[in-house]
Amino acid sequence: MESTRAMVSADLEREPGFWAGVFYRIAHIVVWMLARLFFRLQVIGVSEIPREGGVIVAANHNSYFDIPLLGCALFRRADNIAKAELFQNRLVGALFRMFGGFPVRRGTIDRQALAEAVGRLRAGHLLAMYPEGTRSKDGRLQPPKPGIGMIVAQSGAKVVPAFIRGTDPVRPFKPVTVVFGKPIDFKAEIELFQAAEKEGMNPKKLYATISQEIMTQIAALEKELSERNC
Repeated sequence: MESTRAMVSADLEREPGFWAGVFYRIAHIVVWMLARLFFRLQVIGVSEIPREGGVIVAANHNSYFDIPLLGCALFRRADNIAKAELFQNRLVGALFRMFGGFPVRRGTIDRQALAEAVGRLRAGHLLAMYPEGTRSKDGRLQPPKPGIGMIVAQSGAKVVPAFIRGTDPVRPFKPVTVVFGKPIDFKAEIELFQAAEKEGMNPKKLYATISQEIMTQIAALEKELSERNC
């Protein structure tokens, strides 16, 4: 298992404010300790994540616990996109914003959320995303939504696939493992996107292709983890 503790103090960056940053660091350590105690959290391949620059970490989604567990497995601060309904609760919304979260309206193309995601990636942030768009009801990987493909095409960010095992369902002392894959560079696809824009073509097929490739890599991590039997 690779430890993330040695890298935390140097790489938890881009806090929105001093006290928010302090709170984030404390929360990160506390959640890590709780995850190790109650879920025997194991992290594999965290060194695959670039230490700086805009990058997307794309993971499967089974539970609300995925967000804090993925977050504490990272050595960099992660921004999260969350469904807009969660921000209707003032306390929950405030906590999400403190940890770099921002809302997205599901069921439509939320251009404001898209612009926010692209802007943060271009500013060098790490963005945690769940391509399936919602939690899986049976623990199986679901078809991806095109949103992540749109964000990749417009930001040019690399994508690190991740698979979270053990959160379907979450139980105390049930082991949880987070495995990260190698970064995916969609440079060729992005060049196609830019060409399509110039020609006035609809890039929806390209968005779907990028999204599907990301899910394919997440599925490969699931298979790899099963074969390791760890």
